[in-house]
Order: sequence, then C-alpha cells, then structure tokens
Amino acid sequence: MEVPNQPAGRLYHTKWKLFDALESVEMPGVHHPLIERILVNRGIRHADEMMEFLSDKPQLTYDPLQLLGMKEAVQRIKKAIKNNEKIVFYGDYDVDGITSVALLVDFFFPITNNIEFYIPLRQEEGYGLNPEALKEIREEYGADLVITVDCGVSAIDEIEYAKSIGLDIIITDHHSPGEKLPDATLINPKQPMCQYPFKELCGCGVAFKLAQALQMEFRLPKKNVTDLLDLVAMATVCDVVPLINENRTLLKYGLKKMHNTKRQGLLSLFRVLSLDQKKINVRDLGFVLGPHFNASGRMDDARLGVQLLVTKNLKTAELISARLQKLNQERREIQETGLNLCRDRIQEQYMEDPFLLVEAEGLHEGVIGIIAGRIRDEYYRPTIVLTPSQNPDLYTGSGRSVDGFHLFNELQLVKDLMEKFGGHANACGLKIKKENIHKLRQHLHDRVSIAEESNPDLLSKEIRIVDRVDAKELDESLVKLVTNLEPYGMGNEKPYFLCENIETDEKSNVRPLGKDKQHIKVEQFLQNQAKINHDVEMIGFSVDDQVKHIIHSKQPFNLVFYPQINEFRGKKSIQLLIKDVKTTEQE
Repeated sequence: MEVPNQPAGRLYHTKWKLFDALESVEMPGVHHPLIERILVNRGIRHADEMMEFLSDKPQLTYDPLQLLGMKEAVQRIKKAIKNNEKIVFYGDYDVDGITSVALLVDFFFPITNNIEFYIPLRQEEGYGLNPEALKEIREEYGADLVITVDCGVSAIDEIEYAKSIGLDIIITDHHSPGEKLPDATLINPKQPMCQYPFKELCGCGVAFKLAQALQMEFRLPKKNVTDLLDLVAMATVCDVVPLINENRTLLKYGLKKMHNTKRQGLLSLFRVLSLDQKKINVRDLGFVLGPHFNASGRMDDARLGVQLLVTKNLKTAELISARLQKLNQERREIQETGLNLCRDRIQEQYMEDPFLLVEAEGLHEGVIGIIAGRIRDEYYRPTIVLTPSQNPDLYTGSGRSVDGFHLFNELQLVKDLMEKFGGHANACGLKIKKENIHKLRQHLHDRVSIAEESNPDLLSKEIRIVDRVDAKELDESLVKLVTNLEPYGMGNEKPYFLCENIETDEKSNVRPLGKDKQHIKVEQFLQNQAKINHDVEMIGFSVDDQVKHIIHSKQPFNLVFYPQINEFRGKKSIQLLIKDVKTTEQE
C-alpha cells in the first residue's frame, strides 16, 4: 500500500497493515471482542493478563532483590550510612537523570543528610562520568561513595580512575552494556546474567528499585517509596521506554501520585504552564513538563531541574519555574533554526542517503537530539546529527533510529571509529573525530542496505490497523472502552482503525485550524455515499500536504484514525483523530 508520486509535504512512504486474525484467548468474552483483538495482537492472550493490563490498580511488579548487584549495593550503602560517609549521586542531564537524582535525594534525606548530587554540564563535560568531575567529587565534596543514575555502564576507564583515588562506585543504569563491564557494583537489568524478569525500566525506574530494596532493608514506611512515583512516571514517559509490564504499573500509580503530589516545584510549574493538576496525562508529561526539565540541561544547568523537584521553598520553586519556562522558549527557537539548517543540508547533500548522517556547524549541542528525532520522523530514516564541539576537530552527535535498525548494536560494530558512544536500540550519543565521519557514514549506509535486503519495508513507516469499522457504528460507549487501553506510548501505541470510502461534498464543512493553518477539521462527511451523524467529525493536527490535498479533492478516500470523545461547552462529539489518508486508488 505504498503511495507513489507523493506531493511535497511527505518525505517517506507509509504502509498500512491490518492486524492478523484474532487468536484464541483463555476465557473469550471477558471483554469487548474489539478490545480482546487489540490485546491479543499485543501478546496478551489470557484473561488474567487482560485484567491486569486494563486494571486501574495493576499489581505487576517484581522484587528489587532479583536485580543482579542489588544485594551488594544495599550492603555497601548500609555501611556508608552507618559510618556517616559522604554519598554523592551522579546523574545525567536529561529528564531521566534529573528525576533519578531527585528521587535518591528525596529518599536518602530522612536516612542521612550527608549527601550531595552532581550532574555534568552538557557542553563542557558531556554525557556520563568524567575524571575531572570524579576528582572534584572526591577532593572538594569529600565523597566516599558515588551512586550513578542513568549512566555508568560504559564508563570502564572512569571507574578505574575513581577506584585509584579512593572512590567507591555503585552504578545504576538501564543502557545497553558493551562487551566489557565496569569493575564496580552494577545494577542494570540488561547486564548479562541478570535474572530480573523485565529489562525495559528507565534509569529512574532502576533508581526506584534501589530505593525499594533500601526501604525493605531499613524497614521504612512504604510511603517513603510510593511518594517517589510521580518522578518515576515522568521519567518513564520522557525516556520513551515501553509502556508495558512493570513500566505500566509504575506509570499508572505514578500518574495518580502526580494528581496529588505535594511537591512545591511541580505545583509551581503547573501554575506557570496553566496545567490542571488533576488532569495531568501522558501527553502533558512527555510534551509539556518533560521539555521544561530537559531545557535546564540543554540550555543551562540540569541542577535547576533537581532543585525544583526537591525544594520545599515556594519562592525558590517560583523562581526556578519561571527560569525553566524561559529556557524552554529559548530552546524552541534555537531548535527550529537548527532544524531548518539541517533540512537545507539534507536537500543539498543527503537526499539519497539511506542513513542520514548530517553534519552542520553552529548547532547547539543541547538540541541536536531533538533535531535528529524530528528529521527521523520527517524522512523516516535512521538519523545522526553531528556538530563540532569546542574542539573543532571533535564532533558531538546524537541519533534516533527507526524500528528494526538497532542503533547501539550498529555503532558497536565500529566502536573504534568513535571516541565515546552509548545508547540503545532507538537512540544514541557519541563523540567522533572529523576524520572518521566519512567512514562512519559509509558503514551505516552499508548496514541499512543490508537490513533492507531482509526487510524491504524498513524505511516505510508502518501503521498497524486494528480493524475496519463503519463510522456510523462508532458510539460513546465503544470509544470509552478503547480509552481503557491508556496510557499509550512505546510498546502500547494508540490503536488505529480504518474507515473506507469516505468523501466530502458541497455540504461538508472542511476548514483549517491553527495560526499557520497546519490543522484541519471536517464536519458532515459521507461514508459509502451516506451522510454520517453530525456528532462524528474528523480532526487532524499538523497534517502534511498530502492529507490536506486528498481531503479537499472531494474524491473517495480511506481514513486511518484513533477515536476520542471531545467535550466542548457541554456538548460531546466523537472525533476521528486523523493518522493517515489514502485515495481508494492507492489501495
């Protein structure tokens, strides 16, 4: 179902794929057949699993002591607290790292006040542990023990240096380990020999499991860990880990905690951003709150984010919230300028490349990851954006990949080309000398070409469709059942449906929305030449030129959508949120 000769506005092909036929379940009929169909095709085939997935109070979680290295870490921390040793938490400068550090500060403070935290400056120090920081932590902070969060699994040499200056290290991380592991106590569900049943925790999730183990060891009130779940929820969404299994449990309870959080910093930020605390959802975490915390690390100092999350002072919270709002606005402006520069560079040099390795001077290192993600989405090709660092011969890069192309594994094959790299299947960060960029580009081109041989649709965006439906059959009760599958995200994507033979006529109300008319709304449309109830409407946000062209053409088309309830001024309507459209001839 590829679209030939596409007009400007879409730079990739889309492939529509209907779910396979419904497989049997242990107790068919427990749920609506449509919901069962969705869950079965997500690997959830038994009635008890379905109940757990849909439950408002899920129970799926695991003993933290199943994590390899956890018992040793607990005993070392217990010794440090008994001897009043200085403990420093060392984190990353993104949301996952910021929330992880704040979580440990919150948890440890009632046990010992002999703690501090350290987050490196993105542009001056880069990601992860570095010897200068470790020296400062040892000599100026007077630290005896460092606990890393969301980093450390690839810091082989840095760990050796830490040991040489008398620092003990406990690593908590969730990134894919390399062939060699650091010589330190390591808690990472992805490390070899770790028997923990779920491998996809974010960094803050791993830090939370450490807090759980310590809560059990010290026999502290459970409130000491449940109060941390708002932080885990934000990190789980913002770090784009799969929203399945234990992550789903942590997120559901974390959202509830967010709705009732007493954190002065979050409450202040809600006010600044005009967010209704009781209605905070996954989108708010990922697209509103998260970017403001990321902005501290991208544009200034990530310690601002930690300070906001742990402060109990209203004035401090208000000042930092206002600062984060300003930083995020600056980030958006710089990001848009950099994105346009990279688009121009692609048009000039890289349009035929299967892997987009984009070099651009003058980009802010704090936004190259976002730019890489935007380019990946627009062109649907794996992407790395590179820009010169303070040393013009050394480039900093950030990458985002497509499904089916494991970015970390591919870089691992040519690790000698890079000065430093890390990441996972869908994202990476790296440092590389200018002289090696061409070799890296050729390697990644070749690897994508090889991957396409076994998967010809690798660079086609696939939209998975649950089922065909008639628009006239959609009602509020069915749409509400679909929303029970929330929260959506990686690993639990929105379920999309197909309405065929849709068209507009002279009576249809097709109108643009938004300041730049980038959105579209359609009222009073037809299906199979029959008028659809006026309470059902189509709406598309930031739709591309092809979608607008087809809808305006008044020719029959097929619609892929997600159904939702819209309530405005007391009136409810069913909205078909446009995912994609194709003319009937394109099928």
